[in-house]
Amino acid sequence: MTNILSSIATRLIILFVFFFMICLGVFVWYTSVSTKHFQLQSTQSLHRDLAKNMVMENQLLSNGQIDPVALKQTFHSMMLLGPAFEIYVTDLKGNILAYSAPEGKVKRQSVHLPKLLSYFNEDTVFPLYGDDPRSYSQQKIFSAAKIYQNENVQGYLYVIIGSELEDQITTQLNDRKFYSTTLVMAAIVIMFTLVISVGLVLLITRPLRRLTCLVSDHTNGNKTQRFNRLQLNQALGQAASLEEKQLAMAIEEMSETITEQLEQLTLKDRQRKELLSYISHDLRTPLASLIGYLETWQRQHKKQPVNNGANYIEVAHKNALVLNGLVEQVFELAHLETGSVELEREPIAIAELAQDIIESFSLQAAAANVRLDFTPKDESIQVDADIAKLERVFNNLVANAIRHTPAGGQIMINFEPITIDHEEKVLIKVIDSGIGIAKEQLPRVFEAHFRASNKVDSGSTNAGLGLAIVKALLALHQSDIAVSSEVDKGTVFTFELPKYSV
Repeated sequence: MTNILSSIATRLIILFVFFFMICLGVFVWYTSVSTKHFQLQSTQSLHRDLAKNMVMENQLLSNGQIDPVALKQTFHSMMLLGPAFEIYVTDLKGNILAYSAPEGKVKRQSVHLPKLLSYFNEDTVFPLYGDDPRSYSQQKIFSAAKIYQNENVQGYLYVIIGSELEDQITTQLNDRKFYSTTLVMAAIVIMFTLVISVGLVLLITRPLRRLTCLVSDHTNGNKTQRFNRLQLNQALGQAASLEEKQLAMAIEEMSETITEQLEQLTLKDRQRKELLSYISHDLRTPLASLIGYLETWQRQHKKQPVNNGANYIEVAHKNALVLNGLVEQVFELAHLETGSVELEREPIAIAELAQDIIESFSLQAAAANVRLDFTPKDESIQVDADIAKLERVFNNLVANAIRHTPAGGQIMINFEPITIDHEEKVLIKVIDSGIGIAKEQLPRVFEAHFRASNKVDSGSTNAGLGLAIVKALLALHQSDIAVSSEVDKGTVFTFELPKYSV
């Protein structure tokens, strides 16, 4: 749903529909107001002489006699014949003197005289609204006439056009008609808008869609191939807008820049590999020769007194071994970063491998007075992995744990079968009771050459690359490694491997 709403086409369609719905609402409102205004104007103009004719036809009014009792019956008869009118007689100040209505219906005792008098002006523009005596606030169109007696004005006949009864009936009919008309109009407008907007949107976005397809094909295909102006122009077509052409030019420039950078990176990577190969040969050969000569000298002078320089040779031999280990780590990490390393997967009994690891570190652990163990002792649990690379992972993690675990501490390898998203895996933990790692340094422990503040100067071959190598080796297995730690309590390294199933 989110992807659909995020597309330009969908947003444009929604915008078109919303815009047309607003236009429809404004049109309906304006039409309704205009129609009502015209209707009231024509009705008042048509009945301009209504009150005057009523005065002439009524004997009492034509003689200027204002008898409320007699007029009430007369008005009642008139309103029965013309239920759309409400008839009132006022004095010269606008006070209502006579009318025909049930008790309590008439709310006003007078009407606004200036509006009534303006009715008699020849330049009056209709519709002209006057007070409705049956309402405290409502205004309605009306007809008015002067009541004369011996050429003297005695009062006014005030006729409301559009009685309360007519309003009730009109409101009921208009409500029904309004809802039905609105629904029909809305349905028509929405359908019309959808058809038009879909067509317009498809037409407007067609160059963009073609350009997107071209870029996607380029992304999924040969990334080193540059875009050319002809391809982009063909994708856009003749109907492309100026903005779309500018976008195509920007894509062309970006493609050229990316291709050049990619070629430079490829060249540098090839040069780096060649350099590592040369350095590897140039360093390993003299180191191996140096170590060989030192070991030969030690064997030949094993029984010589210490003061003859044998201790210097022993120190030189240890440092040569340290240097050799560091060089091996650097080349191993560089080799992993090339992305050319392949796995040779096979079923591995994790308990058996853990036992081998513990045995290989038994002397080192004993010298550090650190206890090594693993659990459970279940050889039926197998993982699908490269045994050489997994052994390297355990070697680095255990060696790291021994370096950071004080005498009397413990290192435990723990593993257990788990199921994640219906996929069977084995959760593996390397737990130590060492000095721990500060919380703020945990995110960086797998960075090459990073050494935490808990580093131990033991004279080992550690260069801060061991954990980086672990992360790279596990990445080859599509696995990630996590670390949790508390200072002075210990550290836990956790990773998962797919469980081997027959």
